[in-house]
Amino acid sequence: MTAVLAPATDVSTAGAAPPSTSSPAGAAPRAAEISTGALDRLVQRLRTDGKAVAVTAELRRGARTWTFDAGRARRAPARTVQPGSSFRAASVTKQLVAVLALQLVEKGTWTLDTTIGDVDPSLWPGREAITVRQLLSHTSGMPDHLGAVVAEATTGRKFVRAISRRSTDQEIIALGRRLPWAAEPGTFSYSNTGYVVVGQMLERATGTSVRRLVERRILRPVGMTDSAFAVSTSSPRPGLHEYARWPGRTLDLRSFEPSLFSSAGALVSTARDLNEFRRALEAGDLIGKRWVRVMQHPLTDQGYGLGSYRLPSPCSSGPRWVHGHDGGSFGTLTFSVGLGGNRQLTIAMTGRGYTEDTITSQSRLLQTFAYTALAATCADDGKDRREDRRPGGAPEWPQLLDVVAARTPAT
Repeated sequence: MTAVLAPATDVSTAGAAPPSTSSPAGAAPRAAEISTGALDRLVQRLRTDGKAVAVTAELRRGARTWTFDAGRARRAPARTVQPGSSFRAASVTKQLVAVLALQLVEKGTWTLDTTIGDVDPSLWPGREAITVRQLLSHTSGMPDHLGAVVAEATTGRKFVRAISRRSTDQEIIALGRRLPWAAEPGTFSYSNTGYVVVGQMLERATGTSVRRLVERRILRPVGMTDSAFAVSTSSPRPGLHEYARWPGRTLDLRSFEPSLFSSAGALVSTARDLNEFRRALEAGDLIGKRWVRVMQHPLTDQGYGLGSYRLPSPCSSGPRWVHGHDGGSFGTLTFSVGLGGNRQLTIAMTGRGYTEDTITSQSRLLQTFAYTALAATCADDGKDRREDRRPGGAPEWPQLLDVVAARTPAT
């Protein structure tokens, strides 16, 4: 089946009309308008070169907001992307789960050296000494169940069938326990299973489900009104329908079972809500600023901390690092980052690719969009001065972690 891309006239970005902006009463003086032409072109390239079905993004600098939306939220019947459309944020969820764990550390219920055995030795017999720090930083060496789930998915039909089976956390952990240990403790090895284990530890420590913890301790306080921890096919479905660009065809992923992600990636959200999360996190509204710094401090050569990783800033002054996370659902890619407490950027696209060329193109274009958008905000005095941008252009950021971690036989 050949994908049909929406024509350029369907694109609703700043190139076709003034970008959406907001300026709350009493806010600080507004920064100068940024030039959005390069960002419009990158959105178009995601549709053409990257084969995205839909793209949605929001950039913030202080009180100013710019939105970019293009393509089809659904291919048949055709439905154009609307501003504020929700999507599966996948591993961006890890940031929220890490915050929940750090809330317990801040409270004194846990320390970062609290072990699986301290909470419940039956979770992973023989690996009771694995710590919260190791689980949150992917340095436990724990295997990743998602690779095993799609290991034999050599055709599109097998792939859809493999990701459409409902799973409990106990079944996910049992599958992980049957797999070979991925690495020596202390070595970075990305593990979605590790975050499912953290979710179970949180439930045992609090007596409350992770879904309710996310809702009560993060979504409601932050005002993430269009987000949900969605662990079933109907709670809720994202506004951007999921598609996968499989070799030779486009797969409809309406039957995908999000329980497969659980605490590693069950969040459905919007660009606006994820930017609100980043603002609240940096402001110390969710955990104290000391713990934000601990969360963001890299523990691995990959720049990964505790549910967060960092990349070089595009600006020659101000904060040195961009912090955040990417997310790769089986049909959606998300990149959500911030530069200090004043600038946030989230971009998501559907039509995730499963050929090497498409994977590489999508990953690079998403990161180029993020870097270009944040670079456009470089200024200390509200003026968009080109000389404030770091010389030499965009650095070679590593490929999106979730993209690298979740390869399938199709690639």
